[in-house]
Amino acid sequence: MLAGRHRALAEIDLEAIRHNVRRLRRGLPAGAVHCAVVKANGYGHGAVPAACAALEAGSTWLGVAAVAEAEELRAAGLAAPILIFGPMTGAELEAAVVAGADVVVWSASFLAAAQQLGARVHVKFDSGMGRLGVTEQEARVLCAGAAQDGLLVGLMSHFATADEADTAFFEYQLERFAALAGELGALYPGLLCHAANSAATLRAPRAHFGMIRTGIAMYGLAPGNDDPFKDDLRPAMKVCSYVAGVREVAPGESVGYGRRFVADAPTRIGIVPIGYADGVRRLLTNCGDVLVAGRRCRISGTISMDQLTVRLPDDWGGPGDEVVLFGAAGDGVDGRPGESWTAASGPRRDAAGAPRILCEEVARLLQTINYEVVCDVAPRVVRRYRGAGPAA
Repeated sequence: MLAGRHRALAEIDLEAIRHNVRRLRRGLPAGAVHCAVVKANGYGHGAVPAACAALEAGSTWLGVAAVAEAEELRAAGLAAPILIFGPMTGAELEAAVVAGADVVVWSASFLAAAQQLGARVHVKFDSGMGRLGVTEQEARVLCAGAAQDGLLVGLMSHFATADEADTAFFEYQLERFAALAGELGALYPGLLCHAANSAATLRAPRAHFGMIRTGIAMYGLAPGNDDPFKDDLRPAMKVCSYVAGVREVAPGESVGYGRRFVADAPTRIGIVPIGYADGVRRLLTNCGDVLVAGRRCRISGTISMDQLTVRLPDDWGGPGDEVVLFGAAGDGVDGRPGESWTAASGPRRDAAGAPRILCEEVARLLQTINYEVVCDVAPRVVRRYRGAGPAA
């Protein structure tokens, strides 16, 4: 056993989160504020540490999807305004009020329930997302009703295509929201209008309004699933394990379930104690890379629940070596990139020379997005934080 080594570890750089928040707040109009979205356990990074880092960097609101997430933040002593984005039952609405959280309204019946409990509300206008939300006329009615009781705080919407190259539908949504926000903002002075997610925040200052709500970019991940460094974002999470053992495999011998890797020559195989129960998807079998002591090695053989196997170079890799699933090797920290990167370009290094695998590269191999990769990092993967501030 290796002293001090976790079988599966997610290292979270809180200074990277603070840097990203400062970057996202750069250029906001006077009086506009930042809502740090920490739902889904802070996109797998840890809701409370991520929220603390964001608040230290100037965020003033926190965004979550569920009442339990708001309660966790309050239990940790965080007093910042919290907005709960998702739908809720009557019991959850009561709990939201007890937690002092704002709620999102998209129906007359839910507004009536919120009014009865004295909940502060943000009316959600569906400008084109096609999920929960109301029409322009319904938004006018709901805002009038909430304002009558002094419960109206905000008007909000959500963009469906802000991260896509074709901007036509994004512009359509933005124009619709801007028109309604201008109209209702004149009727209700102080109305907090907000629509911008990470992609819209980076793409269009016109979408900032009174508040931006950023999640993925706050964690240093690219909203377009390409290269975060082009927008001066610093990835905050590194997922790693270690080489627990090495074995020599003769030609014709196989490794792992289903014999999906059969050696065609004498091969060194490293056994790594991390698997799909930790969030390493089986789809990476025989196609994904890891960094072993800073050197790229191919995952070779079926990824199992608690282990995976990698093909090691003859002259590299041994028991105890660090294995990075994504992030920088060794003690490499995120900064300016040392070389340009695209999803297809493979290896890259940071300016300090640390080899790196981007989360976006893993997502492309899985035909998904970086959001899913970090959210899939399982609870049993130990989180370790560096760069803690006074409130973290």
